[in-house]
Amino acid sequence: MLIIIAACRSDFYIHGTQSTSTAFPIVSVNELRFKDAETSQLFYALDRCIKNITNDTWNKTSYFVVGNFYKSRWCKGTGTRKDCQFTKTTSNNRDQHVFELYTLFYPQSYPEVFGLGFHTHKVPESAGWGVHFSFDENGSSVVGSGWQGIFNEYLSPTGSPKATVYLGSVYSYTIFGDAPPIHFRIFSDLPLKEDLAIYLSGSENMRDRALAQNQALEKEVITAINAHQINTCDMGPYLGDGIPPQCTQRALTPKEEMEERAKAEAYFAEQEKLLRLYHEELYNAWMMTFPFDECWP
Repeated sequence: MLIIIAACRSDFYIHGTQSTSTAFPIVSVNELRFKDAETSQLFYALDRCIKNITNDTWNKTSYFVVGNFYKSRWCKGTGTRKDCQFTKTTSNNRDQHVFELYTLFYPQSYPEVFGLGFHTHKVPESAGWGVHFSFDENGSSVVGSGWQGIFNEYLSPTGSPKATVYLGSVYSYTIFGDAPPIHFRIFSDLPLKEDLAIYLSGSENMRDRALAQNQALEKEVITAINAHQINTCDMGPYLGDGIPPQCTQRALTPKEEMEERAKAEAYFAEQEKLLRLYHEELYNAWMMTFPFDECWP
């Protein structure tokens, strides 16, 4: 299924910083009342596993409340923040390994909780593949459900990654015109955990599933361009009154279509090349972020 939309979810899920100014008491993790048993089992299994992994060399937060989130973080490495939060501005800091585990609540029913989020972020000390993995399930209207893996290749001790590979329950591609950008998305046809299980089952299965999803998305993007379905904007003058310039939508010109088609083909060709060449390295880097074979259902 293809959806073309005009907004895109961020690669990183920043749910706010730790705050002590809350009207809600911080109940112990064992006092939470989960709305469903399956979520409860996974949450407590991950909590136990993380606590077993993280020894005294790790920084840890107690569980805290911020917004609708009841969460905790664990981290180690010279590139981490003191509060163990990972952000866009610090995401490429070398030498960091972060876990974040949370559940959610509505104020009127706390400490009854629902949903689960587990995120891990690992960047090598100097060079190699870094991994940002996020899993969010039954997050209702707060965060929804989905999983994503972002793999960054670092070639030096500092600087931005040379290449990035994207995996997930949703694959997306954006055409940036002047305004507004056009976002293409295809969603997995499998339940969330079943979809993730394919990727976790081995490097070749991960590669083949990702290739198939990327190829399906590329077909939709190229088809839309060839069918002249992509519009852009001719922007009017800015009048200095704080009001954005007027956007006059129009179809892409033949030259613009050719340029966008070339960009899309280059992007998908790069993703395919990286997956075929480095699927084993990508998978091994992913497994180094967390013991999925022991701690994941």
